[in-house]
Amino acid sequence: MKTTKIFSALSIAMIVFGLSAFATKPSSENTRERGLIRYQVNINIPANLSVSNLQLLVMVKDGSNRLVAPPQPFHFGTLSYTFTEKVRVVGPVNDTRIAMLVLSNAGGRAILLYNNTDTKSGAFEPDHLYRFLIFPEIGDNY
Repeated sequence: MKTTKIFSALSIAMIVFGLSAFATKPSSENTRERGLIRYQVNINIPANLSVSNLQLLVMVKDGSNRLVAPPQPFHFGTLSYTFTEKVRVVGPVNDTRIAMLVLSNAGGRAILLYNNTDTKSGAFEPDHLYRFLIFPEIGDNY
C-alpha cells in the first residue's frame, strides 16, 4: 500500500512537471509591435485656392478603408504630414495605402474636393518612409 502511494505521488509529480515543461507561455512576441511604417503626405495647395475657412483632415487608409493612423487636421501653410503605422507582422505588409484630404466641415456649404487622393499598392516595409503627393482642387457644388 505504501509503495502504491509513492508511485502515485511520483506519477502525479512527473505529469505536473512534464506538462509545465511543454506548456507555452503567452508570448509577447505575438502581441508586440514588429515595426513602424511611416507615410509622408505632401499637400500642394495652389496659391489662388482659398481653404482657410474650411475644416479639412489629412488621413491615410488601407485597402479595406480602415485608418492606419489617426487623422490630422489640415493647417493652411503646413505642406507635409507624417503618419506612423504600427505593424505586428514580420516582413512587408502587402496592401494598398490611400492618402487623402477630406472635408471635415464646410460650414453648411456644399463643397467638392477633386484630386484629393494618392494611392500606392504593393509591399510596405517596416522602418521605411513612403511619400504621397496630393494636388487638391476645391469647387462649389451649387
